[in-house]
Amino acid sequence: MQESRSSNMRITSINRKESNEYHLELNTEPKLEQAVFVHFQLLAAQDRRLKSIAFSKLENSGLILHTGALIDSVNSDGLASLIEDLLTKAESIAARENAATNQEAKLRDDQQDAIIEAAAKKLGIPIR
Repeated sequence: MQESRSSNMRITSINRKESNEYHLELNTEPKLEQAVFVHFQLLAAQDRRLKSIAFSKLENSGLILHTGALIDSVNSDGLASLIEDLLTKAESIAARENAATNQEAKLRDDQQDAIIEAAAKKLGIPIR
């Protein structure tokens, strides 16, 4: 079964104001949401190529990379592409979870509506 992705997450820039020689804040498009970040962290933790980098996210921030060493000493070959790929996968997982949650909520609402409608019919009174 092929995954359908409406869009890929992209790294658009480095936030100069919030970055230094030990960490970089990366801006993404679309903006990084907390649910996507949580899944990204799980995926990144499984990738040996990212073992020397920690990630974090503050409220209203982009993706923050922490290297524990000078940024220019980190092997960055293909790093942006790897991070974008993991962000896109994480976004897809979060979207599927959100869709499942919405479907469950709709099912509960539909069941509740059916019960209320049945009660109104038995009592012969309208629903408002």
